[in-house]
Amino acid sequence: MARSARTARAFGTRSAGRAARLMAPWLATLLLAGCFVDTGGASGGSASPSSTTQGRQVRLTVVESDGQVLAFVPVTIDGQGPFRFVLDTGAASSVVTTDVARSLDLPRTGERRLVTGVVGTERVPVVTIDDWKIDKVALDPADAAVVTLQNSGSDPNIQGLLGSDVLSRFGQISLDYDHELLRLPSG
Repeated sequence: MARSARTARAFGTRSAGRAARLMAPWLATLLLAGCFVDTGGASGGSASPSSTTQGRQVRLTVVESDGQVLAFVPVTIDGQGPFRFVLDTGAASSVVTTDVARSLDLPRTGERRLVTGVVGTERVPVVTIDDWKIDKVALDPADAAVVTLQNSGSDPNIQGLLGSDVLSRFGQISLDYDHELLRLPSG
């Protein structure tokens, strides 16, 4: 399936051009989020996520807009969701939106992380996530920065970002954009 068809599908009946214009504020915010400087280190151990399933696969939703390609995965936190998280291997720290952190009453660590990006530098609060999954694949407990994303009132509703602090614990991952799959090693 062509990327423009995926984009149209991801945005329902809206045209891909309109979707691209509406998505611009989100992409600018993601650029900011992708430039995290982790001043406190990632939380919790080096153990890989728990699962014994051979060849675990998670469905992605791939969206292309203005030459940017975003891969979304469903994430549940404390059994709630799924929330739409962007996979971002270039981000040092995972992120949840202020709305998600507030609605789930995620516990704050008291730490504030420095965020540096194209729009400046800011210190943001950090929350602990003890129980979360990508689809049905359990993730290790981790800390996540809390950011406020610009709400353009359009799809996609980006609710978080999975960074290398979480993804690197798998050792090796594979993104298959053509078949819209995230492949994870067995745990």
